[in-house]
Amino acid sequence: MPKAFNERERERIREKLLWAGRANINRAGVRRLAIDDVVREAGISKGSFYSFYPSREDFILSVLESWEVEYRSALVRGITEGGGSFRDRLERFFLGAMEIFEREPGLARLGMGEIRAITDRLPPERIAAHQAADNRVLQETFRKWADDGLLPTEVLDAFWGMVPALFSIAVHRGDFPEGTYRPAVKLIAEALAMRLAPAGATPRRTTPTRATPTRARKD
Repeated sequence: MPKAFNERERERIREKLLWAGRANINRAGVRRLAIDDVVREAGISKGSFYSFYPSREDFILSVLESWEVEYRSALVRGITEGGGSFRDRLERFFLGAMEIFEREPGLARLGMGEIRAITDRLPPERIAAHQAADNRVLQETFRKWADDGLLPTEVLDAFWGMVPALFSIAVHRGDFPEGTYRPAVKLIAEALAMRLAPAGATPRRTTPTRATPTRARKD
């Protein structure tokens, strides 16, 4: 029978599991991630693992979400706290969003086939909750930029539509002719920033957007 953990223990173990999941995905990729390896590195039993995550796919999505929160927070901080004009910051935001998949070995190998294999095995309500959380954070972020006078209100819908478009570009980076992905995404980032950012716009406030979940920590 799996050991019962108090809330503090559960939080610490969850962090260890997410770190072990990242390490294993970076080593072997999503397709070859083995729960036996994860629980051994986290120091818990396999039975205890399933008291945290109902399935291997739910765990993998949770690991991907932890990466997403970390990089999204960094990109948003680049807008609110970074140097240069808003146009410069926005260009770095777009470029960074399309390069996320290149920054971790496991993400670099992730393609639509692996993504579908995960989502097809998850309950629809789990996917809906993931999408709702993403939508809420991003909508709040973009609305704040508009309220700060950085983005014209009339482009918010188009800006919002860029999120899945950039994700699609990143996932299909393997379809680009060799040597063209980075120059192409740089050009896209420059063009989008030039079109969407008013010339010379700079933030009136530097208060970060409402806090997003903290990244997992190593013990």
